[in-house]
Amino acid sequence: MLAKLHDISVNFGEVRALDNVSLDISPNQIHAIVGENGAGKSTLMSVLFGLNVNYSGQIFIDEINKNWSTPSDAIKAGIGMVHQHFMLIESMTVLENIILGSEPNKYLGFLDFQFAKKKLYDLLRTYNFSINLNQTVGELSVGQRQMVEILKTLYRSAALIILDEPTAVLTPAERADLFNSLQDFKNAGKSIILITHKIDEVMANADHVSVMRSGQLISSLPINSTSRGQISDEIVGASKTKSISRKKIKPGPVKLHLSDLDVLGMPQIGNAFNLEVKANEIVGIAGVAGNGQAELVEAIIGLRSSKSGLIEICGTNVTEVDISTRRDAGLCYIPEDRQKRGLALDAQLSENASISLLASKAFAKGPFLRKTKIKNFTEDLIKKFDVKASSSSALANSLSGGNKQKLIIARELSLESDVIIAENPTWGVDLGAINQIHYELLSMRENGHAILLVSSDLDEILTLSDRVLVMFESELSHSFRTEKVTREELGELMLMKASEKKKRKRQISHEAI
Repeated sequence: MLAKLHDISVNFGEVRALDNVSLDISPNQIHAIVGENGAGKSTLMSVLFGLNVNYSGQIFIDEINKNWSTPSDAIKAGIGMVHQHFMLIESMTVLENIILGSEPNKYLGFLDFQFAKKKLYDLLRTYNFSINLNQTVGELSVGQRQMVEILKTLYRSAALIILDEPTAVLTPAERADLFNSLQDFKNAGKSIILITHKIDEVMANADHVSVMRSGQLISSLPINSTSRGQISDEIVGASKTKSISRKKIKPGPVKLHLSDLDVLGMPQIGNAFNLEVKANEIVGIAGVAGNGQAELVEAIIGLRSSKSGLIEICGTNVTEVDISTRRDAGLCYIPEDRQKRGLALDAQLSENASISLLASKAFAKGPFLRKTKIKNFTEDLIKKFDVKASSSSALANSLSGGNKQKLIIARELSLESDVIIAENPTWGVDLGAINQIHYELLSMRENGHAILLVSSDLDEILTLSDRVLVMFESELSHSFRTEKVTREELGELMLMKASEKKKRKRQISHEAI
C-alpha cells in the first residue's frame, strides 16, 4: 500500500499540533517515525487511522483521495493500528478479541467460528506465530497480547500496519521475534509504520526514518542516508542532552527492607521475598511483565496486603499501615500505569502536581489553598521536566502519554522521599525525556536516596542499577552486581523456567551478592 499525507494540519484550541506535514509511506518498507513527546507523531497517525477527522490537508491511499469518517473507514481501506495501550478485553479469549467487531456470520446470523479459526490458523502458519486461540487474554504475557493486537490487524486484511511504541515493555527475545515478524510483513508487501523512541531499533530495522519536532516534519530520509547522531540531534538538539554516568558511591544505611514477605494472592514458587535497598543505591528488578513484579510493588506501597513478613521504610514497620502512612514514612511511587494510578485525568495539572503537598503550610493556610504558590510550583515542574502543556490549568487528560509520565515523575521526585519505587519510569517517553529522567534518578541516588527500579527495559536496568535481580514466576533471583552480569544473561534468566533458571544461575560465573 502506498499512503500519502499531504499538508496535514491539526489545531487543539490555540495549540498547533501539526503544521502542514507531508509524508509518503511506501509498500515493502518499515518506516520509523521518531520525535519527542508532543512532537505530533501520534496525532499524525490518528489522522491516517481516522481517529481524528478535524484536520486540514489530504490523505491519498494508492493515489486515491480518501476522507475518513471513523476508523472503520480506514480499516476497510486496509489500515490497521496497534496502540501503545492495548485495546483488548482480558476476560475474553484470543479468538473472541480478534474477531470482535468483524464477526463472520453464517445462516440465521449465527457466528461462524470455524471460518474465523481457519483464517487465523492460516495467518499463524504464514507468519510463524504461536498462540492458543482459546486462551483468555488475561492469562497472556505482554508480548503475547501484542501478538493478538497484530493478529487483529492481519485478520482484517491490513496492508498498512501502524505500531505505536511496540517494544516499550518487551524482553530482548520478544523484541527480536517482533522485528522478525515485521520483516515477514514487509516481504509480503505490507507497509509498516513504527512509532518509537529507540533509535538503535530504528537503525537496525527500519528502511526509512522521519523525524518530527513541534508538529513539523524535520527530515524524512532512507536509513542509509542518516546516522544515529543526526537523528538524535534532530529530535532533541545536542544542547539538550545531559551526561549520564553512574558514579561509584559507597551505599549508606538500609532504607527499604523486606523480610520473609509473603504477598497475598501471589503464587510463590520459592521462598518469601527478602530484599534490601540502601541509601545511595539503585536496585533493579528485571523481568517480563506478569511474573509478579506488579504484585510485589503493590505490597510495598500498600495497595496489596501481605500474609506474613515485614516491610520497613527508613526503619519504620509499615507492613500493616495504609498508603498515606507509608508515604509519610518516606516512600514515593512512580507507577507503570499513568492512566489509572498516576493521575486524576479530569483534574488540572496544578491539582495533580500538588496533591501530595496540599496539607503543607507551603500550599495551604488553614482551610484555604495558596493557589498562586501551587501555580508557580507546577510551572516550575513543567519547565524542569519539559512537560509540553498549554498551561498549569490544563487538564491532565490533554497531555500525551509521555508528557503524563513526565508530570508524574516530576511530582514524585519533588517530594524528596528517602525511598523511591520507580516502575517502568521511561515507558513511552522520548529520547530527551529518558535522558532527563535517568539523570534525575541518578542525582537522587547521589544525594542519598534509595531507589527500587522495576523495569522491563534491560538497557535501563544496566544503565542505572548498582545491583540487579530477576523476577520469574513470582520468584526473585539472587542479586548481581551490574558490572558482573551481561544483558544476554539477564535476558535468559527472564525467560527460563524456575528449574532451568536455578541451573543457569549456577553456571553464571559472575559473583552474586
